[in-house]
Amino acid sequence: MENTSASASDTEWTLADFLSTYRYWAVFLSSLLIAVGGQGLSTVFPVISQMAGSSAQTIGIFYFGSTLGWVVGAFLAFIVAGRHGRSALITPILVCAVVAVAFLPAPALWGSPGFLLFFGLILGALRAVFPLASAIFLVGGRPGKIDFGCALTLMSTTILISAFAPVGASWLYGLDLGAVPVVSAFLACLLLAVVLLVPAGNLAFDDAPRPRHKPIAPRRRSPLLVAAILITPPILILLAAVGIRLFQANDVGISGSSIALLLTLLVFAIAVAGFIYLAYWVYRIHGELAGAAPSQRLLTPLAAMLIAILVPLGLPVLVMTLGDLLNERARDRGRGNVVSIAWLGIWNFIVPPVAIAMIQNAANDSYVVGADKAS
Repeated sequence: MENTSASASDTEWTLADFLSTYRYWAVFLSSLLIAVGGQGLSTVFPVISQMAGSSAQTIGIFYFGSTLGWVVGAFLAFIVAGRHGRSALITPILVCAVVAVAFLPAPALWGSPGFLLFFGLILGALRAVFPLASAIFLVGGRPGKIDFGCALTLMSTTILISAFAPVGASWLYGLDLGAVPVVSAFLACLLLAVVLLVPAGNLAFDDAPRPRHKPIAPRRRSPLLVAAILITPPILILLAAVGIRLFQANDVGISGSSIALLLTLLVFAIAVAGFIYLAYWVYRIHGELAGAAPSQRLLTPLAAMLIAILVPLGLPVLVMTLGDLLNERARDRGRGNVVSIAWLGIWNFIVPPVAIAMIQNAANDSYVVGADKAS
């Protein structure tokens, strides 16, 4: 990894800068594939080993090796990833793929203690290097605390998503009660991860971020109306579910009637409308804040909208960064914080529409102050 210029190395990356690069999403998606594949294989591994005649003690050797693999993964992350980030991720993937392929034509290896220890070591190193190396890559961009925390939080959702992998792995194992479907799916995850990482180039964020500015004319809107529109769909869904349950408990035959069908369609239509409005609000607020004042902390409106609706925890993270941005702008104008980050974080995870209304209210005030300053 070549050293960049001093001006580039001193540049502080923001969350929006990270999320606007291919390399971030390449690491994100490849990390997701590794987490899903590794978790799925580890779940059904004891069953596969027992079918090959392994004892409980022999199977334990695999998990012992997997634990030791975290030491190897930490070495790759802290020693190798700093200089050769892509190689630190791709090399253990390829080694793990070769070892996994060796299992397919030689089922007897599933019962070999030495081979199981080595496979566990490689798999553990692979699953450890991604989260550790990701943190090192992000630190290289010299982000602020909130930007770093939010970027790493999004990255860590890959581990949460992998919790669903055992369901798929169990289904694959049930196809023919063998290792071939599970190991094949694991190898597919490894291959896709390599395909994503190869075009990423240098994974460290030690260069200057790309400038971007997609302004939209600022427009004030009622925070109460925004909150009401967004909170109505979940409330209606909850009330509909409770109502149907009560009618069923009282043996009222409304669940299969045309009235119930119409109510269900109405609630569904309102929920879709609320989802569309959420995407619209995220799109507009990022463009309007950019229109009020350019900032590298803002994503382009389209990118923000896609992240908010497609990425797990994407919306809460974006709302928190918007709150921090609005506070920063207020401090630059000699005012105090316009949003309490603590309360914003609480409402963000309990009742998100309230947090969104807080952002809209602060944005309205910033538009007014900005107009007064301009005049």
